[in-house]
Amino acid sequence: MDFMELLKLSVSNLFSYKVRSFLTMLGIIIGISSVVMMSSLGAGVKENITGDLNKLGVSNFEISIDTSPGQTYKSQDLLTQKDIAELKNMEGVEAVTPTSSTFARLSTNDGSDKMFTGTGVTEDYFKMSNYTIVKGRKFLPNEYRKDGRYVIIDNTTADQMFPDENPIGKKLTLNFRKNSETVTIVGVFKNPYSSMGGGDQMPSMGLLPNNYLNYLEGNEQDKFTALQVKATDANEMSRVMEIVKEKMKTRGSETDTYSVNSTSQGLDEFNNILNMLSLFISGVAAISLFVGGIGVMNIMLVSVTERIREVGLRKAIGAKKRFIFLYNFFDRSCNFNIFLEE
Repeated sequence: MDFMELLKLSVSNLFSYKVRSFLTMLGIIIGISSVVMMSSLGAGVKENITGDLNKLGVSNFEISIDTSPGQTYKSQDLLTQKDIAELKNMEGVEAVTPTSSTFARLSTNDGSDKMFTGTGVTEDYFKMSNYTIVKGRKFLPNEYRKDGRYVIIDNTTADQMFPDENPIGKKLTLNFRKNSETVTIVGVFKNPYSSMGGGDQMPSMGLLPNNYLNYLEGNEQDKFTALQVKATDANEMSRVMEIVKEKMKTRGSETDTYSVNSTSQGLDEFNNILNMLSLFISGVAAISLFVGGIGVMNIMLVSVTERIREVGLRKAIGAKKRFIFLYNFFDRSCNFNIFLEE
């Protein structure tokens, strides 16, 4: 019995048991497809979310006054424009910007209010955040003043507030704790959190000139409690952070007045959560593969039981064990090959 004869017998047997062959292939297809699909889904979701968050700056770190319990600081400890200039001149530092934020209620077209989170920015902020401006422009140099009533909003808010309209030049009313302000939209940026979903329930985001935001909050101009720093090379960020830490020890009234922390630490923790989610999805897929494998095993067991008489007959007429083995091997292989072609 040669190779071609074994192959012909296997193919003939395959078509003799069409239902059994179909069920075998169906179990393999469902099992493997579920593993591939679920694993790809988990990896795709992770890449989509972390890719957007990475744009917020993985080479950034923050210098801030330590406000933990028991820590006190003096007015001369507040960071100034002089500190910003000195940090910019340090080796390995690309950009430095003060940080400030606020919350307000945004008046919508239907008369209701929506939560608004505002971030005070400077020209260097756009080097650090990598926000993508999809409409309009960034702030002009003369708009970074304390009466600069301008705003750049996220694309989700723009679509909700001005559907089928160009939002550039439109007015927004922001209701702060003490007063209401009307600001002019000069640009729209892509919301980095839009891939997480949330839709209308997500708060609106906006960028405001930092001096204007400090003026609204009643903070001192050119006095800051925190600064964001961008390292020229993300791989060298740890080294740059150590240099900055040593410098800040001599700046404050106490050696521990300031803390220097990476802003990507939260992203690393979030990435760990996504890894756990991917493992869970892969586990679910593995269960599907296991169930499919049990089905295939059951069908193969039935096939072997059916062939007891056939194997006995072949042995009775002088077939050797290796030929019987090869025949069954090719029979099973034909099933698998048809699955691959499908």
